[in-house]
Amino acid sequence: MKKFPKILLLLLVLAPSVFFLSRAFAATTAQIIDQKLVVTGPGSFELPLDEIEEIGQVQQLPELSGTGGLSLGLIKKGNFIRASDQAAVRVIKNRDTDFVHLVTKGKEVYFNLKSRKETEELYKALLENRK
Repeated sequence: MKKFPKILLLLLVLAPSVFFLSRAFAATTAQIIDQKLVVTGPGSFELPLDEIEEIGQVQQLPELSGTGGLSLGLIKKGNFIRASDQAAVRVIKNRDTDFVHLVTKGKEVYFNLKSRKETEELYKALLENRK
């Protein structure tokens, strides 16, 4: 019976860690719905297509510092500070490289999906739907 409080304490400490790690590794999905980019999963956001000023592709993220998000090496999700100019940027980095880079008035986003193919398809769809 003396071990019960220790086991309970261990569960209370580990449970949030398991929850946050499972959320971090959850897949990010994106769709264009009603002229909006809808990104779901950790770091999710919605962005009307007509607010997008620039759409680009980048091979790697800029150097980031500080965190208002989750950073686990290969995985980064949330708000970060770009080291070069101290601008706040939203980052959704899954395990893959190649990112869609979006710029709007007052917001900048770098994100990718679970595979390069999905990221590339979304990038092309954004370009087509923006016309």
